[in-house]
Amino acid sequence: MPEAAMNTDPQAKPVSWTKVLFVSLPYLVLYIAAIVLVAMTDADPERTADLWKLFMPVVALVSVIGGWRFSGDDTKEKALYIGKQVLYWAAVLVGIYLLFMGDTPHFLNAESQGFVVAYILGLSALLSGIYVDWKMSVFGAFLIASAIGIAFVDDNALLISIGGIVVAGITVVLMRWRGKNA
Repeated sequence: MPEAAMNTDPQAKPVSWTKVLFVSLPYLVLYIAAIVLVAMTDADPERTADLWKLFMPVVALVSVIGGWRFSGDDTKEKALYIGKQVLYWAAVLVGIYLLFMGDTPHFLNAESQGFVVAYILGLSALLSGIYVDWKMSVFGAFLIASAIGIAFVDDNALLISIGGIVVAGITVVLMRWRGKNA
């Protein structure tokens, strides 16, 4: 390994697993909740459609919190960041709620509703992560894969759960590695 890539600063503290876990905790909660929702959508789609809608503001909140440290140093930059994030996630939430107003839910069965919400939420998280925090992009990609699993892979909630655990583990390892090389 080239010496320039190594951290040779004797004053640099190693990144602890507890710090990485604390920073990753909101994302780990999202992964666990998404895995549970995917499994529930596969097993009992009628009961889960509303839970997906309740999950959306949680994803939005984690996205806003995750990008806070990248939002700038002064109050004006932070206020602008909050304003943009509120508008972005409000548009996503309103769009999904409008999708299920009136007679629209009659066109989709409960499992399809879970797929649609998971897919739109995954795409929104992926796009949010591209502009704010890469960990949200990884979560968005996982949610899109989960939505595809709901739609096309019948009775494979365990496989999706294992995939989610692997993605969460890779995310934690990447965060620790990036912390050492920073």
